[in-house]
Parts: sequence; structure tokens; C-alpha cells
Amino acid sequence: MNSLLRKLRAATRPLHTELENVSWGGKIMDGTLTEPEYAKLIDWQRRVHESLEHQVMGFSAGDYRYRPRFTLSTPKSESTPDRATAIGILYVLEGASLGGSVIYRKLISNPRLTACAPFDFYREQSEWGLAQWRKYLASLDGLHLSEGEIDRAVEAAVATFRKFLVEWRAQSV
Repeated sequence: MNSLLRKLRAATRPLHTELENVSWGGKIMDGTLTEPEYAKLIDWQRRVHESLEHQVMGFSAGDYRYRPRFTLSTPKSESTPDRATAIGILYVLEGASLGGSVIYRKLISNPRLTACAPFDFYREQSEWGLAQWRKYLASLDGLHLSEGEIDRAVEAAVATFRKFLVEWRAQSV
């Protein structure tokens, strides 16, 4: 594992755990998530992705190219972040897609959510999330970042996790 990935994981692990705990990760995994909760979950995903995706739209490195999760209702940002910042944002977005494939399997086995099927957002991630994650990781191996760039990538990943948390808490008020 390269040093960038190691630093991203270490810096975001507590936020990842917190996010899973507050965003019904347990209910998803044990099959007790309800239809209204699923609707709230998807609305939250859409809001967060729409606020972040314009920053990484069109990002590519090697065989990796960012694949949007939602059709954006806002135009692409005039200012795009530097490469290191984009890498940090993508660490969280691509990791979420990888997790989405696990979530999809849990959603389809939850009898309370039959009316919500086919779970398009998570189904699509189950189809390409792992391959996308592997391409993202491979793109990291080919990068040569300075310590300052690594720090910016880590800061961006932390800020992205915090964005997910802030949006979750905003809807739960």
C-alpha cells in the first residue's frame, strides 16, 4: 500500500466509522431499514454528490476516470480543485461506491424495501464499484505527489467525510 493511501485511511477511519454509525449502517446491515429511511438515505446521497461531483467531473488519471453517480442539476464548477484535492475527494466518493455494492446486497434482501426496488443508485454501484475502486487505486500508484500535495489530499478527504456528516445531520434535525 502506498503512503498516500495509508495516510488517507488513517486520517479518515474515525470519520468513516462515525458516518456508518449515524447514517443507519446498522439498520442497512441487519435488514431493518424502512422505506421512509431509504428515501431519506437516497435524498442525502443525492444532495452530497451534487455538492461534490462538479469538482471532480472529468477527472482522469491512467485508466481511471470519474464516473458520476447522479445527473447534476448544477453546472460544472468554473474552478476545479488541484489534483491533490480532487484525489482526496475521490477517495471518499469511490470508497462510497465500493461500499454501495455491499449495501445493495443488503437492500435487496430486506423485505421491508420491496417497493423501493430496484435501488438504482446502489445497483449501479454493485455493477461497477469494485472495478472503479481498483482503477482509482491503480491511478494512485502512478502518482508522484509532494508531502504538501499528500497533506492536501488528506485534508480534502477529511473535509469530504465531514460534508457527508454535516449533510446527514442537517436532514436529521
